[in-house]
Amino acid sequence: MTAMFKLSRRSLDELEQELVVHAQRINAEEYAFLELVREFDIRQGWKAWQFNNCAEWLNMKCGIVVGTAREKVRVAQALFDLPRISRAFAAGELSYSKVRSLSRVANPLNEAQLLEYAQQATADQVQQHCQRLRNADRAISTRDVNEIHRNRFLCRSLDGSGRMTISVELTEEAGALVMAALERAMADASRDASEADDDELFHARQADALVDVARAYLGGESAKSASPADHYQIVVHVDEAALRAEPVEGARSDLPIESVRRLCCDTGVVVVTEDEKGNPRDVGRKHRVVQPALRRALVARDRHCCYPGCAHTRWLEAHHVMHWVDGGKTSLDNTLLLCSGHHRRLHEGGFRIRTNHAGEWYFETAAGKRLAS
Repeated sequence: MTAMFKLSRRSLDELEQELVVHAQRINAEEYAFLELVREFDIRQGWKAWQFNNCAEWLNMKCGIVVGTAREKVRVAQALFDLPRISRAFAAGELSYSKVRSLSRVANPLNEAQLLEYAQQATADQVQQHCQRLRNADRAISTRDVNEIHRNRFLCRSLDGSGRMTISVELTEEAGALVMAALERAMADASRDASEADDDELFHARQADALVDVARAYLGGESAKSASPADHYQIVVHVDEAALRAEPVEGARSDLPIESVRRLCCDTGVVVVTEDEKGNPRDVGRKHRVVQPALRRALVARDRHCCYPGCAHTRWLEAHHVMHWVDGGKTSLDNTLLLCSGHHRRLHEGGFRIRTNHAGEWYFETAAGKRLAS
């Protein structure tokens, strides 16, 4: 069923006025909410719930992200010493965005002047103006940057579906360094390919660049000739039965199985024998699927990614046309080089590799359309 959105009979002027009125109500409600937060924090109501601070309570009870909640508590406490700004906020004349910026620099001496400026400027202008004031104050700006540095973090989360989410917070200086590295990696990737992937979104290419930077750190100068297994290790537990082209029902895998089959094309494998209860009984020695001599031969023959139109020469992975799990040989006749992006697309359903009557490989889309080589 398709949801229908019915336009009202309001004129644009009426609609605009209603939006402004609602925004003012939201501002006033936000002030009332912060007043309650301040009192709740002062009376330490969060302690009854065994939380460490009011921000944690807001996160659990009001559904506010901890970082945002911490900032709301700070603003609520700061407003106690800013009566003019508080009155304007309570009247709906200032948004929370403006008040948040003002509360970082306002004091009894400059409050009136800052309020006058904020009532005429946009939220972005207020934020920039207040930040410049903070930056010019050596004591405050030093405290700010030290606080940001102390609170720097990188955390990851896994949802069990093969997705990893990485969140990071850095100082602006450190963040600029990271972005410069990503931009250089993106530029290298563009030069390495014969044509840009117009369908790739900018943020997706940034994510790819982050992976390339990690590979460069782990792989050094051997990016063109070495296997990924030579530089880093990803441990995946999977039942052998799940790896087959037609997996056995009840087989288990830590990651989506086609992703595991892709990883297994060019990796190190350790066979673990388990008893009927799933306890390890015997652990075999690690063996490499693609030996160095075969990889050198592949590099000499293919030179770059074999996908039509792709000229990537770095981070190449050996792909088994017939997977070794299904009985395919790890030989020059059954392997070819693909860049990590096209290797993923092949296994995860983007295209297929077929063999013609002469035994030559060709690529076709998932819909069966043959790609020009």
